[in-house]
Amino acid sequence: MKTVRTEPLSRFPALRTHDVDELRQRLAGLFSVWSMDLGRGGQRTFEGCLNHRQMEDVGVTYARYGSPLAVCLSHGDTYLQGFPVRGHGSVVNDGTEGEISRSNGIACGPNADMQVKYSSDFEHLVLRIKRQKLVKTLSGLIGRPVDAPRIATSVRPAPAMAIAQRRLLEFVVRELNRVDAPLPGLVLAELEQTLVVSYLNCNLHNYSHLLQEDSVRSVAPWQVRLAEEYIEQNWDQPVTVEALAHVANSGIRSLFFTFRKSRGVSPMAFVRQVRLRHAKEMLTRATPETTVTSVAYACGFSNLGHFAKYYHAAFGERPSATLKTARG
Repeated sequence: MKTVRTEPLSRFPALRTHDVDELRQRLAGLFSVWSMDLGRGGQRTFEGCLNHRQMEDVGVTYARYGSPLAVCLSHGDTYLQGFPVRGHGSVVNDGTEGEISRSNGIACGPNADMQVKYSSDFEHLVLRIKRQKLVKTLSGLIGRPVDAPRIATSVRPAPAMAIAQRRLLEFVVRELNRVDAPLPGLVLAELEQTLVVSYLNCNLHNYSHLLQEDSVRSVAPWQVRLAEEYIEQNWDQPVTVEALAHVANSGIRSLFFTFRKSRGVSPMAFVRQVRLRHAKEMLTRATPETTVTSVAYACGFSNLGHFAKYYHAAFGERPSATLKTARG
């Protein structure tokens, strides 16, 4: 039996075209492409395909072209990273030449100038992050105002970090593509946050040394209490690193260090504990419409398997057992 391949982000078709000008126009809007040329014979085989999902501050695009392709772009006011799915290519990124393959994508910041060539079988996922969001997150991570970071185009991410980053993006893409249980806004917002933090940690930039410093200063106990109170009051809202840094008036790394030292868990593990407590309350007071899935999503858990594992570890039974007991 022939296996039918599911296209990434197929729920969000943005373009299907044999018109080169139509694809050029769409790529100009998404990636500031100003020049696009097909390889020899490409006019006969060309088939442009774009799927695109735009979230609040992060966009993800799947693209394939069915032809050798060369593009020039002057990237706009977003941070970008490509994750090749198949095929190969080459890039000149701000004067630095490099190869493109599944293990070597492209990362760049606002206003980067690039010339890119793709093979006829090339397909990729492209992550875009709004400049303001990335700067705000970075500021929260290191605890002080920052300018827009400059991405080092000549240095590849460490292989282990690159693999972890791709795995995270592919997980988000699979979840976005699901039709049976679409992600609620709370979960989606925190997945966006995770993608931004992953981008900052995986790609080398002029603030990377501040994210990798071994010495982390402690914050005062009252700052930990402020973070704790904020989490208790906002458990059903996205809890972001910049929000915690703002409410505690500290760098998030210092806050995480002291929180873990004084509470025995990280702030995000504490968020999970609070949400599990509310999940149990919701299951105990179940209505006929209540399901384990609806409760998990309402409490910010995107993975039902992980939710069940955490719930069992916290309360000694599976969430389905709590729901069954509540219904008599």
